[in-house]
Amino acid sequence: MDYGLVIFVLTGSLVSVSFAQTRQYFFVSTSLNWTNAQSICRRDYTDLATIESTADIVDVSNTTSNYTGKAWIGLYDDLENSWRWSFNDGSFYGAGEETYRNWLSSQPNNVGGQQYCVELLSTSPFFGLWGDSECNMTKQFVCYNGTVNGTASFVLVETPLNWTDAQIFCRANYVDLASIRNSTENAVVTSTARGNFVWIGLYRQKVWSDGSNSLFRHWADEQPDSGRERCVAAQFNNSGRWSDEDCSLAFPFVCFTTIPPNAEGFRTIAQLETSIALQWNKVNDNVGFILQFNGSETNFIAPAGDGPITHAVSSLTAGTFYTFTLFSVFKNVRSSGVNITAATYPPTTDSFISTGETQNSITLQWNKVNNDVGYILQFNGSETNFSAPAGDGPINHTVSSLSPATYYLFTLFSVIANIRGTGLQLSAATAPSNAEGFRSTGQNETSITLQWNQVNNIVFYILQFNGSETNFIAAAGDGPINHTVSSLTAGTKYTFTLFSVFWHISSGVNVTAVTAPQNAEGFRSTGQNETSITLQWNQVNDNVSYILQFNGSETNFSAAAGDGPITHTVSSLTSGTKYTFTLFSVFENVRSSGVNIAAVTGKMPAYVLGLNIKLTSLYPLSESDMENVVAELFRQLGLSPELLSLKIQSVER
Repeated sequence: MDYGLVIFVLTGSLVSVSFAQTRQYFFVSTSLNWTNAQSICRRDYTDLATIESTADIVDVSNTTSNYTGKAWIGLYDDLENSWRWSFNDGSFYGAGEETYRNWLSSQPNNVGGQQYCVELLSTSPFFGLWGDSECNMTKQFVCYNGTVNGTASFVLVETPLNWTDAQIFCRANYVDLASIRNSTENAVVTSTARGNFVWIGLYRQKVWSDGSNSLFRHWADEQPDSGRERCVAAQFNNSGRWSDEDCSLAFPFVCFTTIPPNAEGFRTIAQLETSIALQWNKVNDNVGFILQFNGSETNFIAPAGDGPITHAVSSLTAGTFYTFTLFSVFKNVRSSGVNITAATYPPTTDSFISTGETQNSITLQWNKVNNDVGYILQFNGSETNFSAPAGDGPINHTVSSLSPATYYLFTLFSVIANIRGTGLQLSAATAPSNAEGFRSTGQNETSITLQWNQVNNIVFYILQFNGSETNFIAAAGDGPINHTVSSLTAGTKYTFTLFSVFWHISSGVNVTAVTAPQNAEGFRSTGQNETSITLQWNQVNDNVSYILQFNGSETNFSAAAGDGPITHTVSSLTSGTKYTFTLFSVFENVRSSGVNIAAVTGKMPAYVLGLNIKLTSLYPLSESDMENVVAELFRQLGLSPELLSLKIQSVER
């Protein structure tokens, strides 16, 4: 039968739809012959229905609920072009050899509708002509047994078997049922058959309009039953079973469209607070896509090229889960769809600050986003997790065990369902260590000299006292830092606070120091006798005491009550002796520079003593020499020559 292409436009026809696993079936209620039905299906769908399983049978039956007759499907007989050799090694056949045929006139004719196998008629008057026959008949058969010196070798098996069992036997014991490539080999097989009707390897199956190789069959009882009925219809009043029919009859028909495969690699590749980027692999150049979420659909045509398809879904809500369904679409038929769930980044906190620091810790604070968002704090390669706390107040966290005077970079991520936000960064530094060795190294009435050890070369300092501050840059070298605070008030206590400074200020270290008090004024001698001297000086103030120093000894005086001068008599002195007195003012154990006076005790009454001393000398003595000798004599007698007025007079004898 000639299957020419005829184009029809169906108007007013009823089209019903049902889905199978890989196909979508459409029942078309318009009655057409098989060839015209095939044309309509190929124009508007994919082809007449191919049915490969009982599940497909159910889906075809579901295309209509009220039709009970027959409808064309895609199975049909092609007596000319559907024949195949059992031995399917392509290298065995040369050009044109696989299509060699030697049919008897009027063959093949498919009498009874089930003649799918071929017999060779070796007896007279046929002499090697071929005919089609029902495959379940038993016959002797010829096997192909390979080649000998380039020539095909054939073997006759005289045990009658049906075609399928004969094929099994040949494949088990030889190569396969005989394939005949030309007239020469046909003559050899004819001779080998020895006048018998024998099976050879040529056979056929009914074929599907779309070229499918499916061998699934769903025949009704006693079907197929006619060689002239070469097209197949499904019987909707008989559980969808099949019957062979005359192709020129007009029936409704069932078309199908292939359900496209789902796209592979459907995934999330990026997200922000208000968008999610999706990506999937292209199916082919003919398949488009529908992306479905939140009740909306977006259509995509098949793009050019082989790369993946990327699409960003925007205008989303931060920290929200979305379910996306991607359908592949071919001729308006959707795939089953593939789903993914993805979430936008949670919103970032609107405040991330450092609220305090010590030498070894930094306290951080940030505002809570909402009750569903947790946090990850990242620094120095470590991470700390925080659940969303109860309440609305800010979140505080102290990071401890840090190094003094060190910068740290903190990154705070908002987290929902293990998805991190973009992160917010904060640089903060620990306070430096306080300077060690902060001390007073000296003072006078108007200044105090301070000293401290350097922390390191990057830390500078602030010296604070009396509400004022003085800044010091980090000094070069490793030695201590010295600083003299001047223009101070004598005899005054001052508290100095020294802060180390690096980004932040240290806790500070204090030292208390005093200036030296003023020297007492009016320090003088107000009287003396042979063994005492009376001293007097003016008080400095009520807080200042005094030290009187002379002859290597010191006498302490507390601050006296009242405003009058202070009088003190130094006794047990030696008469007629000059003494030097030093008076120190004292405040908080700090002495003034001191003031000095010299004073002399009174002399004893004068006496005239005459002594008659006989001196013997080896050489003449002057009067001065004799005075020295007498002074030494007085010393040996315990008399101080200084208390005597010694005069030597020469007497003539």
